[in-house]
Amino acid sequence: MAGAGQAMEVVRQAEALLEQLAAEPASVLRSGGLGVRDLRRLARALGLDETTAALLLEASHAAGLTGELEAPGAAAPRSGTEQQVLPSAGYEAWRAGSLAQRWEQLARAWLTMTRQPGLVGQRDDRDRPITVLSPEAERAGAPIGRQAALSVLADLEPATAPTPDEVLELLDWRSPRRSRGREAAHREVLTEAAMLGVTGLGALTSYGRLLLADATSSEQRSADDPLGLHADGEPSTAVRALDGLLPAPVDHFLVQADLTVVVPGPADPTLAAELDVVAEHESAGGASVHRVTLASVRRALDAGYSAADLHALFTRRSRTPVPQGLTYLVDDVARRHGGLRVGATGAYLRSDDEALLGEVLADRRLEVLALRRLAPTVLVTPCPVNRMLNTLREAGYAPVPEDATGAAVLTRPRTRRAPARSPGTARIVDPLAAPRLPMPRLLGMVEQIRRGDAAARAARQAPALLRGQEGAGAAHRHTDALAVLQQAVRDKALVWVGYVDAHGATASRLVRPVSIGAGYLRAEDERTEMLHTFALHRVAAAVLAD
Repeated sequence: MAGAGQAMEVVRQAEALLEQLAAEPASVLRSGGLGVRDLRRLARALGLDETTAALLLEASHAAGLTGELEAPGAAAPRSGTEQQVLPSAGYEAWRAGSLAQRWEQLARAWLTMTRQPGLVGQRDDRDRPITVLSPEAERAGAPIGRQAALSVLADLEPATAPTPDEVLELLDWRSPRRSRGREAAHREVLTEAAMLGVTGLGALTSYGRLLLADATSSEQRSADDPLGLHADGEPSTAVRALDGLLPAPVDHFLVQADLTVVVPGPADPTLAAELDVVAEHESAGGASVHRVTLASVRRALDAGYSAADLHALFTRRSRTPVPQGLTYLVDDVARRHGGLRVGATGAYLRSDDEALLGEVLADRRLEVLALRRLAPTVLVTPCPVNRMLNTLREAGYAPVPEDATGAAVLTRPRTRRAPARSPGTARIVDPLAAPRLPMPRLLGMVEQIRRGDAAARAARQAPALLRGQEGAGAAHRHTDALAVLQQAVRDKALVWVGYVDAHGATASRLVRPVSIGAGYLRAEDERTEMLHTFALHRVAAAVLAD
């Protein structure tokens, strides 16, 4: 019975969660899943902890009760349209089923889904938080882990309630290699099974045992059978077993003098839908309590109920006499309901000549404007102002627009012009009168050209060994180059040095080595008489000059 009570409670929590999503959908992150704020909002609204809310969201999504829909008017040009999670079309069919059928759809989806809700709130490999419904919570081995943990309970005697440590020991004894390292996941399975009512007081329930056997034998039921019905339309064995433990649904309530409505048991789907409209939910449990308020009566009238419909509803459903205060409340709210009317309009047409407005209203050429008379001197249309003006003028009328104060707006039409631009007249320029470069800059450019020419001549004069530094034997040539450079330092001889510059390009230079030390070669360029420093690891070859 403890498990059955929890099964009834989890169905109520899931329905409340989905109704909260219907009232305020949750936005989907760019990386997938729901944000932490949305999860906390839903958990706070239902009075649950975030772990239970995450489990209900994952199980409801796996059961097909939620889906993603493009947010209205929320288009992002670069990242695509914003998506929101809200109840799907299958939610209405699920809500119309019995408590046992609704529970089985949730529990079966949890048992077979490839998701691990216990990962929500943890960190992934990139140290990012794992959110509910995100791809990071996907685990292909999750269904096998759940069936393995629950099969331990199924193999024990009925009503046997082992501790989680004992279950883990049995799992480790049965399949040590498969169970090793999955102790935390198996503990999560036992906790989630208790939250969903699959187990009660640590033992596997009778209907949970039937559900596990059905899932083990058939692996997965057909998608055409969302409510756990067989091909002949009969409920499954798990549903029938749970139906025998749950109290029978009631189709009536008790209205008290303080306008509270007590439902003495689980309400059937039709009664629950009516109470959601005409009363405010106050408490849940085996017997739920609702309250009729001014706001709830106004909500019912907005939904299409009349005062007579509400009186008939309370008379038909209540097993106690309807209090006089409730009758007065319904009549008072219905009397004031609709006293103010709100509508949308695109433009209005006003004239002191009522006959002229009557002519406009009767003109068939203006039927596209869908004109409607609000007062003897005022017509309205859902069309915008400019369209109404053009249509009236095409029909031969002479309307004039006015501003918010009622003054006529008479303006000349604006003439469109292209942006101003300077005239493209040709100018005769004297080439001798053109501004010249400063002399220091000109001399610098000449020096750079001379250095480039000298480097090109030096590259052509370099030995063939230096011009082909790439290829095999590079390490060997580097070792020989060090020996040549050391000999050139002792003999103060000229040497061709081939090296790789900072940009990865090969170059060669004729220098006279001065010293070698600390990983650098210091040498004097004979042509420029300047001292250069070369990193030895960049020197690829060295050849003595002839």
